[in-house]
Amino acid sequence: MISKDSIRRRRKQDFFKYLPSEILTDILLRLPLENIATCRCVCKPWLNLIETDYFNKSHLSKSSPSLVVSIPDTNSNWFNVFKLEEKPKRKLNPITKFDFPQASTIQGSSNGLLLLKNPFRDHLYVCNPITREFVELSGRLTRPREDCYGIGVSRISGQHKVVYLNPTYDGCHVYTLESGSSWRRVEGVIPSFDCCHSSVAAFVNGNLHWFVSKLRVPPYVCCFDLETECFSTFSPPTECLKRNNIDKGMLCTLGDCLCFCDDEPEFKSDYYHVMWLLKEYKSVEKSWCKVYVKIRQGPQLDVLIKHPHYGHGLFKRLLPINVYENGDMLMLWNEEHFLYYSKKWRSLKNIGLFGKMDDDSFNINSILLTPSFLSLKRQFGMKNVISF
Repeated sequence: MISKDSIRRRRKQDFFKYLPSEILTDILLRLPLENIATCRCVCKPWLNLIETDYFNKSHLSKSSPSLVVSIPDTNSNWFNVFKLEEKPKRKLNPITKFDFPQASTIQGSSNGLLLLKNPFRDHLYVCNPITREFVELSGRLTRPREDCYGIGVSRISGQHKVVYLNPTYDGCHVYTLESGSSWRRVEGVIPSFDCCHSSVAAFVNGNLHWFVSKLRVPPYVCCFDLETECFSTFSPPTECLKRNNIDKGMLCTLGDCLCFCDDEPEFKSDYYHVMWLLKEYKSVEKSWCKVYVKIRQGPQLDVLIKHPHYGHGLFKRLLPINVYENGDMLMLWNEEHFLYYSKKWRSLKNIGLFGKMDDDSFNINSILLTPSFLSLKRQFGMKNVISF
């Protein structure tokens, strides 16, 4: 005789087995990221469903940015991926963590994909930390001191592209993430510069941006349109051009805006860290909006300014990572510590290294990442994809 429990189990199995894919997709899209990752391993039909274009587009449209934290090592480096909380705690449990099998530094992110570079071999990798896949972009990439890299998605065609730029030696090359792709040279006028000051390209509005300079020429922003594959240039904030050390400024992405971080702090009764946001991006005349981060004098500020390793003027390495709805910000200081800035109280809070509790660690790599289940092998049809 068949027990009632076995009948219930069989009915439950049949329910999921014959559930329409549209309903199953809707259920999976409502699950947290970690649970969806687990569902990929349940059975092949679920894996195929999660890796469909419809599922990935729907998930990307709802996915919230996460924070990727990495510390490079000689032979490999560890990665942690965290949820962005309104008031992050010092000890957070990562969504996922892993050791990438190659020494690498982060060069950019787009649609859940990380662009990584091996600083010892000058190799480039594209990695999805959620699906645990990566592929090496083979090709001759040399002279890393003058090289610029970036990854992004074109506005109309939706193609994912990696860009390599070295105007002095090799020009500009583009690698489209698709089956049978290889590096191809971009023809046309390429801006000339001697030094690239942006270690990570800022991706905004379908364009990659680097902050560059040339001898006896004012520094400028070099812009590459991923759709047309054409270059354009424009100036950083006019007020910053008046300084002699503007080449130490930083260019980054903050929300949906291009952000230029001024290196010159202003001290009055409090401390003022200056940032510039390019809000009207599409206008012919680029108009930068000045934004202040005001910090009250106090023990936290005094400790950072008088840090024993670097001496004074340490806020020259204060990089904004995320701005919250209430105006609070998450920032990375000197590639060493994460700081949480409260706009209401004008105060800083050291929230450590997100699980790597070593106060002597340096050279933190960090970037925002919108998690996705894009498969380099199945979605892009790329060969030589390695799972880790």
